[in-house]
Amino acid sequence: MVVHRLGMATSGLVVFARTNAALRGMNALFRTRKVTRKYEALVCGKIEQDAGSIDLPLMRDYENPPFMRVSTDEHQRALIGLDVDEVGKKLLESPKDSLTKFEVVSREDLGGSDVTRLLLTSITGRTHQLNVHC
Repeated sequence: MVVHRLGMATSGLVVFARTNAALRGMNALFRTRKVTRKYEALVCGKIEQDAGSIDLPLMRDYENPPFMRVSTDEHQRALIGLDVDEVGKKLLESPKDSLTKFEVVSREDLGGSDVTRLLLTSITGRTHQLNVHC
């Protein structure tokens, strides 16, 4: 029985339970956010801070659905007057708070370009949150 799926389009992880009791217990752990999920990312550029957080609200990308993007006032204004029957209810949802914590693992050179290896912790767990924040 599948308990949880992380990062389907990446290297990802699938958590299975062998019994119904294990399924209920693990579902409760994920639902109450007692499971900490950490991800490693290689990003372009040299991040100067050794640790920090990214606190940017996310919204659906109305130009490239079903992708997500950081919500800005400009992007919110672009949604004014759109008809829910034409664009769909999901596209008009309010932005959602989104928080990612990061720690620098290393600063490297990749083919002459600066890159930074980060350890990411998704606090809010929004759809595509880490992809957008990085």
